[in-house]
Amino acid sequence: MAHECGCRSGSCATKDDDRIDAGQIVGDVARRWPGALEVMKNLGINHCCGSHLTLTEAAAAAGVPLDTLMEALNARRSVPS
Repeated sequence: MAHECGCRSGSCATKDDDRIDAGQIVGDVARRWPGALEVMKNLGINHCCGSHLTLTEAAAAAGVPLDTLMEALNARRSVPS
């Protein structure tokens, strides 16, 4: 079933919620926030094959502490592109 934004997962942010959280899907985060893809690539998160994973799952698969990923994404999110 499609989420109201069309992401199909229901885990992406809506207009009223501009936070990135660990339960969101890698592909949704990459599409929603400019700069997120670069952050994930720099940390070894595989966007291509891992786009269906939650950020928690992707961090674990890449061997990256979840706190490190979340801090980097949320810091980048707050920087204008």
